[in-house]
Amino acid sequence: MLHDDARPEMADPVAKPPFKVLVVDPDPSLLAASRSALDGLSIEGAGVALVGASSAAEARDALQRHPDTALILLEIALESDRAGLDLVTHLRRELGNQRTRILVCAGNPELTAEDEAIAANDVGDWRVKAELTPRALRAAVAGQLRTFASFQALAAGRKGLARMLVATTGLLEMRTPDVLFPNILPRVVGLLGIGHHALLCIQGDTLPRDRKIRVRASTGRFANWKDVEVSALGEPRVETALERLSPGSETIIEPDFCALRLRANGGITGMIYVEGRNDGTAREWQLLELFRNKCSIAFENALLIEELNTSQKATVLAMGALAEYKDNAASGHLQRIEKLVGSIARDLHQRGKFGDELDAEFVEKVGLAALLHDVGMLSVSDETLGMPGELTGIDMQMIQRHTEIGHRILAEAAVPLRGRSLLSIAAEIARYHHERYDGSGYLEGLKGNAIPIGARIMAVADVFDALITSRQYRGAWAVEDAISWIVERAGRDFDPDVVDAFVHVIRRLQTDDPGWFPRAGGSHGMLGGSIGRKLRSLFGRRAEAV
Repeated sequence: MLHDDARPEMADPVAKPPFKVLVVDPDPSLLAASRSALDGLSIEGAGVALVGASSAAEARDALQRHPDTALILLEIALESDRAGLDLVTHLRRELGNQRTRILVCAGNPELTAEDEAIAANDVGDWRVKAELTPRALRAAVAGQLRTFASFQALAAGRKGLARMLVATTGLLEMRTPDVLFPNILPRVVGLLGIGHHALLCIQGDTLPRDRKIRVRASTGRFANWKDVEVSALGEPRVETALERLSPGSETIIEPDFCALRLRANGGITGMIYVEGRNDGTAREWQLLELFRNKCSIAFENALLIEELNTSQKATVLAMGALAEYKDNAASGHLQRIEKLVGSIARDLHQRGKFGDELDAEFVEKVGLAALLHDVGMLSVSDETLGMPGELTGIDMQMIQRHTEIGHRILAEAAVPLRGRSLLSIAAEIARYHHERYDGSGYLEGLKGNAIPIGARIMAVADVFDALITSRQYRGAWAVEDAISWIVERAGRDFDPDVVDAFVHVIRRLQTDDPGWFPRAGGSHGMLGGSIGRKLRSLFGRRAEAV
């Protein structure tokens, strides 16, 4: 949240597109009544646009043309008495659309039981047409649209969080201005999604200090400009926008551009200008402000390399904590994973194991990299994460695909980084931490040493932490039981050398840091439930209690 004294300068918001409401009824009177009842209705600044369909076939075509439909006003009896319910099944299962709300407007309520329709088909409300007055219709539609808007906000928040992870995590590994500055612009452009014309400029970086603003990186139509003064660009609007930036005006948002001020020590100021049409929501601009703050840290680190390691860890922890907070994961999960993975890697390194993969730099980074192992879970819908019981079909596929999605997010962010970066290690862990030592895991069914060592370590740490924390369907295991369970599966599910190091580390923690282990009765949350289902999927019924 922005403080009152740090709000960005923002122009008037761009009008929001209307909510699309699909009216499906052979009788045109419902569409006519809806036009009258919903005239002038506005939800969160957005109006309502109606689309009509007189049959299930027309409705299916309309849903193909308007995949962003917010609400369906549905008569169950269409081509047949249950054609409307078949349409709902098509929407939910075949199209995979769980967000569009459904309000049944039943002409003959005796044809289908209300309880059946609501329970089996994810119907939000059921009304009898004869009793649906204009006021009641308006109120019912408004309630369903608010529910849809909340789902959209959750999805936007999840996507924004994923964009933030991509936009900020790798910045702190770019150790010099020459590497950092050109890579800031693609990230801020990707975060905003408003255009690719951008400049990064520096003020006060030459001696004696002056107020001249110089271009240090550029993209889009500015791509040919570098190491020149902004005043020489012949772009008075750009120059004026950058001159408006000050300690009291660090973020400026206008309909056709935004500008950010990056703070730095020693009288040096960084400035970013991105040209393009803005129609973002308040949440997206809060993400922009978060990005500006993190980008400022990266900017300072490029000038003060000695602060790199501390700032890098703080940023990755912050990003991991955001994902943990969003999913209400088991308390302390990330902190335990970081310490356990790092300690196992250090123990193996000290024993001289896996010398071709484990070196001092890897050991230094792998614990922090492990915090991003489940970043791909941000792509899984809240509906799937919160679904009780065992998952099947597309829901289980989405859970399993989190390894591939997490790898893609992190690997793409790691492209400009040299050597074996934190992000490249994190990408390996994200992709392969559900592989099994005997080759029966997923995503690729790798076996033995073909699985990267970071993922083999993560597999043990992740399962152990899942076992010793409470889940929706069981209490936490005793530590000794969890150790025995993992040791029993050495050579099948886990690398035996990793398991040996794991046991050594746990015994040391029991002696030196007993507070590291979670307290009984901790929260599990949606992510906790999904981890449990992943474990049961990975290890089958050999451990029914997992």
